[in-house]
Amino acid sequence: MTHIQSTRLDPGRISRQAQLFALLGSPARVALICALAEGEKSAGELVEILAGLDCPCSMERTNISKHLAALREAGILSYTGEAQRRIYRLETPCILESIDCILDKGCSPLISPSQGANDAR
Repeated sequence: MTHIQSTRLDPGRISRQAQLFALLGSPARVALICALAEGEKSAGELVEILAGLDCPCSMERTNISKHLAALREAGILSYTGEAQRRIYRLETPCILESIDCILDKGCSPLISPSQGANDAR
């Protein structure tokens, strides 16, 4: 049997990748990432933005805090300020580029290539 040396097959790396995809499995978290890609925002501004969407992303401030905390713990976003005055910012803008790449190239089984070119932007 051949032993394959690859950083892509490192069990720790694979586990972290799976955790990242699980984190992105929430439409609310993806919506938060998209909103923050347009610039820094407070939790109140994020609640207003998500409330205006026609999707399961809409949520109350108490729920948004849990999603923001999960994204912050993963290093995807950060904040400045204290308690009610926190301003959130996206730390890994490349995450949206990766998602768009998958959708635009039609690599995702959830969306056809023709849909990806039009809907993912």
